[in-house]
Amino acid sequence: MTNSGKVTDVDEDIILKGCSPRCEDGIADLFMAEVQPPFRGKCGTTAEAVLEMQKLHFSILAHELNNFLHCIQNSIYMAKDGLKDNSGEVESLLEYCERAAYNSVHLVRNYSMFIKGGAGNCEASEVDVVDIARTSAKMLLHDKRINFLFRTDNNAEYVFGGETQLYQLFFNLLKNAKEAMVGNRITIKIDISRTSIGTGHPDSLMPGEYSIIKITDSGAGIDRHSIQYLFDPYFTSKKTGTGLGLLTCLWIVKSHKGVITVDSEIGKGTIFTILLPVCARY
Repeated sequence: MTNSGKVTDVDEDIILKGCSPRCEDGIADLFMAEVQPPFRGKCGTTAEAVLEMQKLHFSILAHELNNFLHCIQNSIYMAKDGLKDNSGEVESLLEYCERAAYNSVHLVRNYSMFIKGGAGNCEASEVDVVDIARTSAKMLLHDKRINFLFRTDNNAEYVFGGETQLYQLFFNLLKNAKEAMVGNRITIKIDISRTSIGTGHPDSLMPGEYSIIKITDSGAGIDRHSIQYLFDPYFTSKKTGTGLGLLTCLWIVKSHKGVITVDSEIGKGTIFTILLPVCARY
């Protein structure tokens, strides 16, 4: 890691091994870290490697908590306006606050357990990504400047994983889409469908049924040079960015045995595509 904070010469596989160890149920937990020997070699001494990993973990904790707290703050602001107008949306907005608060508590609890030497608790279960995507959009995209579109082939799409982590995934991607706004208007679309993956997939996905999640925005777009570094720790092209949101997304998708890709063009917008394996009985 350089003095500027950017990690250099560290392979993705090394970072993933260092930051996404396994939970007892087989789902990788984003924040339970162990320092692998290759990573130690890149950083120098074991102590230096541990220190750098701790810095990265706490930076991500602050980043993700900020996302959830932003949702609480935004929902409370809208609820207050709703009370003035005697709006029927107030109950829903308060439920969004409750959900964001729950996710925050769960996030901090996992960190606390790790610091105390525990294994953490992923609480992996069958979760509906359609419901998580729709709820995340309602929490983040309640803005008259945003034209939001939502399309799905199924009313529900279940994957096996961590609910809080999947909320983090959508929060980060939707927040990025919102911040790509040029002028005072932007269109953001979520499209969820299903596909079958056979053998020999270029990303080494296991054969089976997968949920395809596409998050598209009509914003500023990303240049080709930046795209190759998007998932690197601390890389950002935004003045107020941390370079941690997309890294978090990568870890979450990898831990759910999926893949995430990006396609973008300056002036036309960006598409993030995520493939996640669906539960066998669905």
